[in-house]
Amino acid sequence: MSGVFTIFNILRLRAGPQDLPADSGTLIFWVGIALIAGMVVGIPLYGFGQALALNVMDLAVLYAFVAIVLTIRGVPDRLRQTFTAMAGTGAILGLLMALLMLFMGGPDPGREPEDIATGVVLGMLTLLAWLLLVFGHILQQALGLGLRLVGMLLALGYVVVSSVLTQTAIGLFQ
Repeated sequence: MSGVFTIFNILRLRAGPQDLPADSGTLIFWVGIALIAGMVVGIPLYGFGQALALNVMDLAVLYAFVAIVLTIRGVPDRLRQTFTAMAGTGAILGLLMALLMLFMGGPDPGREPEDIATGVVLGMLTLLAWLLLVFGHILQQALGLGLRLVGMLLALGYVVVSSVLTQTAIGLFQ
């Protein structure tokens, strides 16, 4: 099933990227799921073309980030499984974020921050924390780090870089 159960075990911190098959089919499957998840979230906010461009850019940034940290650490042979794990878990958590957006009535750029329910905000923050924990776990396993905290700090660095690049690209598109 292209590593579906393994991705869910990675989300539960019970498996690592090394447990995923290292084949092209699994990689393509999870990159496709990540693109679909990104489009589900992005189309209502940006329209089809811009959402597609932003999602492709985000996956390219993720790929480059993973390639750089693995190369620096001297384990570039782990790229396929690490990238697949991060794309797959990010896709699942992205779909959960999309569900939360539906609960708040869908994306509305004109909505005032105080109009968003506290539960939805807490849910989004929880999913973001879970994303950092899972990405940290994946990076800890892939890089052979002693502490998951170091992996989480690297994951936070990725999220910041990705967010800055995405926001810059959004500004260029408008």
